[in-house]
Amino acid sequence: MIDQAETWCDRDEHKLFELFVDFNDWLESDEAIAVRKENNIDGLAQPSKALFAGDKEAYDQVFGEYRVARHNEALNKEYLCEQFIDDHWFQRNIDHFDQLIQYLEEGTVVPFVGAGISVAGGFPSWKNHLRQQGRTAGILKKHIENLLGNGHYEKIIEEIENIRGRDVFTQEIRDVFSRTGKITDTTLLLTEIFSDTVITTNYDRLIEQAFDTGQENAVQVINDLNVLDIPDADRVTIIKLHGDIKNSAKCILGKNQYDQAYGCDQLDMTLPIPKLLSYYYRTSSLLFLGCSLNKDRTIQVFKAVKLAIGDAMTPQHFSIEQAPENEQEIVVRNAHLASLGITPIWFEKGCFDYVESILRLAKNELRYRGVKYCGEKNLKSMK
Repeated sequence: MIDQAETWCDRDEHKLFELFVDFNDWLESDEAIAVRKENNIDGLAQPSKALFAGDKEAYDQVFGEYRVARHNEALNKEYLCEQFIDDHWFQRNIDHFDQLIQYLEEGTVVPFVGAGISVAGGFPSWKNHLRQQGRTAGILKKHIENLLGNGHYEKIIEEIENIRGRDVFTQEIRDVFSRTGKITDTTLLLTEIFSDTVITTNYDRLIEQAFDTGQENAVQVINDLNVLDIPDADRVTIIKLHGDIKNSAKCILGKNQYDQAYGCDQLDMTLPIPKLLSYYYRTSSLLFLGCSLNKDRTIQVFKAVKLAIGDAMTPQHFSIEQAPENEQEIVVRNAHLASLGITPIWFEKGCFDYVESILRLAKNELRYRGVKYCGEKNLKSMK
């Protein structure tokens, strides 16, 4: 067989030009007029391609500056340095983001999606939904707020069921989470970065909508009813730990259902959901998005697994989350996450657009390195 001759584009790396699509778009935008003029490419039909082909050294220099600026912006340099006096916590962001990219390159990251991601799609946070539930059930607002403030979410559900019955609670769940949500840039980025498995505690179908490209049977949904089914390696698997709104009566909602799923008096790691969570905690790097990571049952599972396998065997997990507003609080929160084996990437409190910015930064970093998506090491093959 005759080897294919090396082309001019191969020698000059022109085939790599498309890996830098975000930078090329920026270079041709109004924001980069000064840069184009400085490099004598302003007014050309395709200035980015002209600079790449005509002066690769200059292209690389401008790209390097652009890359640093995007890191600083997405990883909250200005806010973190001002809020915490110096660059200590920003530098942690840089380090943690680089570590996340390494695992994304290896294809071992599985996103774990909480209610915070669905909020931008038009759904209430779980806390706000419980407020709505309390109102529908006629429970005093002050009492609901007191329970929420102490993290007694399951207690609220239990009281509603005791006062009005499970049917009232289920109806409210169905009314709210059956709506067609808005597919956001964040959910779209999930489909672009991850092509294997997504885990969620959400009841809504926003993630399924985002992955729906019209291809028949492209998505496999595993929920509490079929939690031990073997994932199909040729389909995207969406694991809905606590149920699917399509079958709202079977969703895990109140204390009794959580006890059945996780154990009554103590955690039962032989039950299907704890067993599944244990598997992914031990064999992958979880990326928590829109999760509170405080007192819920999933956290109990992760604590138990980490205690059982030890620090040396615990994979590195990650979360993208709001930074507390003072030094002592961020130190405490950082230590709490570390005790769960979770590495945080911080963003300014209340500025949830940064979740999308950080994911987009990750997607672009993978493209720069020639990785199209985080699915090349198929976790399903480990089962």
